[in-house]
Amino acid sequence: MPFRAPHVSFVSFAVEVQSSGVTQAMIVETDLHLNPRHPAYDRLALTQLIAAAEAYTSANVEGPSSIRLISTRSGEI
Repeated sequence: MPFRAPHVSFVSFAVEVQSSGVTQAMIVETDLHLNPRHPAYDRLALTQLIAAAEAYTSANVEGPSSIRLISTRSGEI
């Protein structure tokens, strides 16, 4: 089942290999600003996106996982 949520433009998965072990990473591209100092930053929308991604990984990813958010907005920082 694909991950769908407001403000998401693309989702991919990667495997991260670290000395502590292997982790599945869910990479989410979003149109939200991730910098809290940006005037268009939307804390509620970001919190909802994170909660939806966490619920998705809990239900669909086996083993350790992480979520990486990437903003597609220019002028992020």
